[in-house]
Order: sequence, then structure tokens, then C-alpha cells
Amino acid sequence: MLFETPNERPPRATTSLELVAPPGIDLAAAEAPDGWTLDLAGSTARWNGGRIEDEDVVSFPLRVAARRSPGNAVFQARQRYDDGAVVRWEATLTVVPAAEAGPDQHLGRAFVAGAVGLAVLAGSFFALRLLRR
Repeated sequence: MLFETPNERPPRATTSLELVAPPGIDLAAAEAPDGWTLDLAGSTARWNGGRIEDEDVVSFPLRVAARRSPGNAVFQARQRYDDGAVVRWEATLTVVPAAEAGPDQHLGRAFVAGAVGLAVLAGSFFALRLLRR
């Protein structure tokens, strides 16, 4: 997933982003954007070392795995600026059900049904041939 983060306080610059995952969401490392480093500690991901200037937007990739029921999961975010200010916000992730295997296939039954169909067709042709004589 990508957390897109704008710098909303020009002329100040964003210097850090921290995300705390809710219970039931596991975080895994992902490649940090150029100039940034990613530190993972339990349910917290922290990107440092880069800057978001002016009104730019940076995408912060993060791999997540849900061990919870489908629905909304709310991450707590803390965005730090070069003047020491911290802005807190929430990012909502929608957890969807995992893709399930398709329905059971009953190949044996399908084979039997196909064989019966062929037998009926063959019997019909044979009966028509007898009637024409």
C-alpha cells in the first residue's frame, strides 16, 4: 500500500512521517522513497532523512498483512516539520476478505454426465436409423 503525504505547511518542510498500525495489522518492510530511510518497530513505521518541500507529495510504500475481520482499519499518523511542529492525522485502510479458492469441482460427476449425454445421443441416432428402414 502507499501512504501519500503532502507537505501542507509551506514554507516549512516535512522531515519525518510515523504510522502506527491498529491491532490485527502486521507491517513489513518496503522500499523507502529516495532520500528517506524506513525503521520498523512492532506496529510502528517511521520514515526519516528526507524532506517534502513546498506543496510536494511523497508516496511512502509499506507492506501490510491483515489478521482481522474485513472492515476499516485506522492508522495513526504523525508528520513532523523542520520547525519542530507535529501534525497528527488518521489514515483509513479498508480490509477486504482474502481471495478464496474457487468452488469444489466435481470432475467425476461431470465425466459421468458427459458419458450419459453421449450415450443418449448415440442411442437417438441408432433409433432414428432403425425407424428409417
